Amino acid sequence: MLAAIAFRLSAQLPDGSVVPDFTAQDITGQTHHLYDILDSGKIVVIEISATWCAPCWVYHTSQALKDLYEAHGPAGDDKLRVFWVEGDPNTNLNCLYGPNGCNGGSAGNFVTGTPYPILDNTAIASAFQVTYYPSIFVICPNKKTIEVDPLNADDLWEKARQCPVASATNNAGIFQYSPGTDLLELCGVQNLSPHFTLTNLGSEPLTAASIELEWNSTPLQTIPWSGYLPTYGEALISFGNQSLSNSGILKTTITNINNGTGDDDFSNNVRNDNFTLAAQFNTTKVLLKIRTDNYGEEVYWEVRDELGTVLEYGGNQDVGPNGGGGFPLGTPIGPGSYPNLALIRDTLELPANGCYSIHFSDAYGDGICCDFGIGYYKLYNLDNPGTPVITGGEFEEYSRRAFGAGTLSASQNLAQQVDIQLFPNPVSDFLNIEIEAISSAEISGQIFNALGQLQHRFPTEKSVLGGNEWQLPISSWPEGIYFLQMKIGKETVTKTFVVNK
Repeated sequence: MLAAIAFRLSAQLPDGSVVPDFTAQDITGQTHHLYDILDSGKIVVIEISATWCAPCWVYHTSQALKDLYEAHGPAGDDKLRVFWVEGDPNTNLNCLYGPNGCNGGSAGNFVTGTPYPILDNTAIASAFQVTYYPSIFVICPNKKTIEVDPLNADDLWEKARQCPVASATNNAGIFQYSPGTDLLELCGVQNLSPHFTLTNLGSEPLTAASIELEWNSTPLQTIPWSGYLPTYGEALISFGNQSLSNSGILKTTITNINNGTGDDDFSNNVRNDNFTLAAQFNTTKVLLKIRTDNYGEEVYWEVRDELGTVLEYGGNQDVGPNGGGGFPLGTPIGPGSYPNLALIRDTLELPANGCYSIHFSDAYGDGICCDFGIGYYKLYNLDNPGTPVITGGEFEEYSRRAFGAGTLSASQNLAQQVDIQLFPNPVSDFLNIEIEAISSAEISGQIFNALGQLQHRFPTEKSVLGGNEWQLPISSWPEGIYFLQMKIGKETVTKTFVVNK
């Protein structure tokens, strides 16, 4: 019976759903009203289980919920509430205390030592559309829910901290942010469209906001938003397509709300994503080595091209690319499953020079290293199988890595070989320009204003070891946007900066 419900049989209450309300008595006779708790600004964590469920008992005895409740419940910082729900209609109340007098089966005494309320209520399990045990939900004060895996107390709190929690009078925040890609490694030039949910966390309505997108402190786009959001109201903010190369930080900032009214809590107004350069392989034949942990059936992987087309795959197909953390009670041994503690070698035959990515998912959500065996994945140049170019294995649900194979195009090669930094940006007195190229080349450049008029021209010089540097006085320049065009060898790179006094 455990095997029949150990994996996801059908979709449960979808993430982001408005949670169904309930009023229920716990086993001590105390009444709890879910919406009253949420309206008071508390986060709620609910575990829906069954007393006969052996993995539920194992998770209960781990004391993860107890530790969470003691740290963040009423006796801690008072930011959340925890409920344990017996959801099986075929068990009776005695089952909560152990096998004696139990109808339906019990793995142990769930009551002794449990400081948070226990609800013997199958209606709650039905309302949450539960299809397996344990099912754990984090419910935010905006009454939206997200399902989580059986995590330890610290990881549960990290999930709960993602909830928007209203406070103060004027307060806007960035939530459900996506930079437009799952890959924070850039291979050549990557196009992406960042987006997020603008959320009002203040008691006053949010009617206006200004949001800025920057790349390495260079402004890319500013969005002036206007509308009407009550407390916990949401609006989707989407930036236009951006082309990024080199390494750097993509920064999104809510700079202004309600036409100049100060934000009472600026901590949720900024989002930074750090992008690095993707690894590069010297040919289109790449060697992949995988060492499984004690649960080889939990892993699945794919290699994809720039368009997302799956070129090669391996591992348990029942897990699939979106199955990370999807099997909290165990994993079916599906087609392609690997043995435990096995070494797998696979030569990836990539169709052409270009950019690719490799995606791993782990069914339980604990990666392939290090709690249950020292597993890993490593990618090598085929002619050098002793030194890996990419290594991984210590992750949770997913690990996603970008890489280049073969000889990149000229623009891709340039992105790999040249780093240009402008600072400060915006600038008022002196603009510092630093260029570091890994190969010798002639460097020349010029600066244009927003009207396309030439503002400054740099003399041609050779790239030098340690980088080329310029300090340009611009105090006499008019305010506005300027474009730096640097020619390195045969290629040209354009950077934007702002003069603001």
